[in-house]
Amino acid sequence: MPAVLRLTSSAAAAVLTLLLLSVRSVSSVLVDDNNDFTLERSLQLNSNVTILNDGAVHTINEKFYKKSFHVRNTTLILEKGGTLTAAEDWPGIRLVTSSTFNMNGGIVQGWQDTPAVELHNGQSSDDTASFADIYGGAIIGGKSVDGVGGDAFYVHGFGTKANIFGGLFMGGIGQDDNMEGLSIIVQNFASVHIYSGSFQGEMEVGKGSNIIFYGCFLQYGATITGEFVDGTQLDVVVKTKNDGTVSLIAVSEQVCDTQPSMQPTGFPTISPRPTPSVSYGEMMRTSLVSASILLAVLLAGLS
Repeated sequence: MPAVLRLTSSAAAAVLTLLLLSVRSVSSVLVDDNNDFTLERSLQLNSNVTILNDGAVHTINEKFYKKSFHVRNTTLILEKGGTLTAAEDWPGIRLVTSSTFNMNGGIVQGWQDTPAVELHNGQSSDDTASFADIYGGAIIGGKSVDGVGGDAFYVHGFGTKANIFGGLFMGGIGQDDNMEGLSIIVQNFASVHIYSGSFQGEMEVGKGSNIIFYGCFLQYGATITGEFVDGTQLDVVVKTKNDGTVSLIAVSEQVCDTQPSMQPTGFPTISPRPTPSVSYGEMMRTSLVSASILLAVLLAGLS
């Protein structure tokens, strides 16, 4: 009969302590001399969702398939060459509670009906708002097999703010092969400031939120048309709900044939001029042709 090892309560406690120390020592291997994580080291074993919650700066510049990133109190940068197709039932990137997202290039696509990128506060105070600066690349809602397509970019929560200087934002394709997902959706006292970009799919702005367009624009009903300061054209439908608002702001670098205004009204709403100069960084001018190229690259990567 094999011998049976019996531990006293004190011995069991000692063994548990050793196990905890072992786990701690293994975790410490994940940290380099600068207390910095890399994406490969941060990957969660046996999981399609990588959790980044270390307060560091992480950069994606490679290809991930059926992989999502959940970011909390951390900065995530998506560079050119980074391609991300979301895990099942997840957005490609979800940022919550004091997180920052910088996108200079790359492609993010959501899973079926889910948004591609979500930017959240996660709390009920402006102090924990999240922020995003997007200069290029493509954010594409998931394609649905039995419903409407997923939204491209979802911004939500008190004080949460996104600045868009370029890039392609495309709502997901629905079951009838129509583009039914939203390109931008803003809710619950968040804001999106748009200086350029290509938007395929309607936008929606909800409770206490605002979408602000900078350039020469006219609004008739829910349709906004015009031109950004870099020459990129805009023609998009923006639906407002629950006191959501749309603002059209002229910029000092651009001379408009007609001031931004909202129709039909008895007196057009004239945007204030001049406004402070805007730093656009290295904006990517995304035309419909470049949008097609980005789609072709995405489809080639998924094949």
